[in-house]
Amino acid sequence: MASWDLEVDLVAVGSGLGGTCAAIAAHDLGLQTAILDKAPKLGGVCAYGGGEVFVPNNHKLRALGIADSDEAGRAYFEFVAAGFADAALQAKLLASMQPAVEYFEQHAGVPWNAVEGLPDYYYPDAPGSLAGGRYLCAALFEGAQLGPWQTKTFLTPHFPMGVEHKELYAWGGLAKVTTWDYALLGERITKDIRAWGQGMMGWFLKAALVDRAIPAFASTKVESLVVENGRVAGVVATREGAPLRVRARRGVVLATGGYDHNKKLATQFEQSPDWNSACPPYVHGDHFVLAGEAGAAIASVPPTNLAMFYGYSIPGEEHEGVPLYRSSWECGCPHAIWVNTKGERFCDESFYKNYQPHLREWDGDRQTQPNLPPFLIFDQNYRDRYPLGSFMPGSDIPAELAVQADTPRELAAKLGIDADGLERTLARFNEFARKGEDPDFGKGSRPWAQRLTGDPGYPNPCVGPLDKAPYFGVRLVPVGVGINSHGLETNAFAQVMHLRGHPIEGLYAVGNSAALRDLGAGYQSGTSNMRAITWGWIAGRHAAGKE
Repeated sequence: MASWDLEVDLVAVGSGLGGTCAAIAAHDLGLQTAILDKAPKLGGVCAYGGGEVFVPNNHKLRALGIADSDEAGRAYFEFVAAGFADAALQAKLLASMQPAVEYFEQHAGVPWNAVEGLPDYYYPDAPGSLAGGRYLCAALFEGAQLGPWQTKTFLTPHFPMGVEHKELYAWGGLAKVTTWDYALLGERITKDIRAWGQGMMGWFLKAALVDRAIPAFASTKVESLVVENGRVAGVVATREGAPLRVRARRGVVLATGGYDHNKKLATQFEQSPDWNSACPPYVHGDHFVLAGEAGAAIASVPPTNLAMFYGYSIPGEEHEGVPLYRSSWECGCPHAIWVNTKGERFCDESFYKNYQPHLREWDGDRQTQPNLPPFLIFDQNYRDRYPLGSFMPGSDIPAELAVQADTPRELAAKLGIDADGLERTLARFNEFARKGEDPDFGKGSRPWAQRLTGDPGYPNPCVGPLDKAPYFGVRLVPVGVGINSHGLETNAFAQVMHLRGHPIEGLYAVGNSAALRDLGAGYQSGTSNMRAITWGWIAGRHAAGKE
């Protein structure tokens, strides 16, 4: 490169959690850093998410007197990995996640709280699992602290603006949304007080952009890496229609997210016949293009049981100029089930780690996936108590979203599913549901599901009969949340690996741009944010010569 428009030590490509953490960590060790993002706002996928950070035996948990250990955490991660994790990467992750989250509290002012009462996904069955306390979340964040960046950061369309986890559970969870404290919510919304991922990203972006004055450039698309003598030395971006050449003396961190809005890549890599996304519409697999031109290797884990949901798009709802897709949690409530085209249930609808593999079942004789598409079925009992998306009890649901009928047989005909099968399914389900039981699939048996979507007023918080007309049905579609099965292969220093097996000097990948080889073939809520924080911290330190 003959000349540069900007010269720094480290460039973070992406303003989500991983890129921002890398920029902060490197800055604190004396490096000049900069953040570039092609989106018009900062915060990335993390700002759309739930803001949970899963760290076994964390310092906040210990301060509450909750018993845990590193050994138990390791056993749980090994269970989740199911034999597909890279041992060196997982060992580095487990050894680094506690000091990483503590660092950002002590040096970047991120105020962590332990989430009490939210169990691990697989509690109590999995070895090393815990009843609560392993999730961390950030305290409420006032948007005004971002100064000029306040209106240039993402807010999530998926979570209520200012509700903390402890308040959500005290108010009865998602199922009891109609009885929440809306006066308090209104006050917080008016004051731009943020929770969830948008609140957590607020703390990290404040630390980077306000406290450290790290330069950040939104609406700036990185087009290519600059490689000199085999080392990544900078990037060429496009900003306001003109090229922006940025030198990176110590390296470039790719933190562009996954490929949720690249349907060709998503359907191929996730082995899904369709794909939609709840993420900001700016994640297209740019990391593969940028790093691929430098000879980077791609690694993967099985897509069978990661963080992918099924949901719907409400007609007319948009975010950032594209249709908004919601992951459906309604199936975890009483008076709701899933069925396939035979009208039969096939899973525990309240626990997505159970339903996701069943959705992928394959009939080798007929060359079909018999449980696709799934249909959400509910009745007036449900409508009297719970919302469907933004449609509260008592409001009409548009026919484009949900089919309505006076009988299950009529509903089946309208949905194109087997009427006899649906009637048999409802008859059997209702027989047990009236007693709060589900002997077929154990709906509501997971403490995690009970806490998140169950109604505590029921003997089984997730089970209730469907026996009150009218009946409703929604055809569901796959909805990704940015946790993808394929990513760039990295080593224990977050360096991107070359196809020939050596690290590419000056190139790092963190967050959802890095393959999930540290987690393996499973997923636990909060591990995506934990990975971003940990590997971002490691990448920044390595670029500064401290790893």
